Amino acid sequence: MKKWKVIAPLAGMALGSLVASAAALLKKLAKPEAPADQAAPMKAADLKTGSYSFISDFQDAATVELRLDCDPEKFSFVVVEDEFLNYSGDSHVAIIWGRDFNLQLEYASYYSGEIFAAHKAAMTEKYKTANAFDCGALFGFWVLDGDNAAIHLPIPSDVHSYLLVTVQKTSDYDGEVTTLPDYAPLKELLSTLRFDRS
Repeated sequence: MKKWKVIAPLAGMALGSLVASAAALLKKLAKPEAPADQAAPMKAADLKTGSYSFISDFQDAATVELRLDCDPEKFSFVVVEDEFLNYSGDSHVAIIWGRDFNLQLEYASYYSGEIFAAHKAAMTEKYKTANAFDCGALFGFWVLDGDNAAIHLPIPSDVHSYLLVTVQKTSDYDGEVTTLPDYAPLKELLSTLRFDRS
């Protein structure tokens, strides 16, 4: 009888521990925790806006201002007049530094009388191909230019200039540079592009 009085509580404790462990395991299986790098997107209020402006055209000159929103914990935005990521004939460019890729954003002028469709045709002939690219409301194309993916985007309401985005992959990016134009974080970042012309 004494043995039963000692064994019964011990058995109850073991059974309770087993039930608690099983419940904890079922809870983990039912609702797995998301990895830290797949956290929910930042709220708009937490995003920072980068701004880059330039003069479009010479005779009918107008100021075009580009704005882009980014997560300051993932990207840094700066406008520079030297130490470009890629050669540019412009006086200044915008650079975005990121973990997987870096970007150089710059304005470029059409040749006299050219429009975006003619520009795309010329680039297709030069690079032998031009791949479709879209981000948000903008529809353009990209070409492989050396070790870079060069994205060409029309600027709404501007018949003189277009936006050239040079994409460089970093050592942290596992894929080929040709996969970057379809990379969701890049497209998400560029989908925030907007322009004001004055």
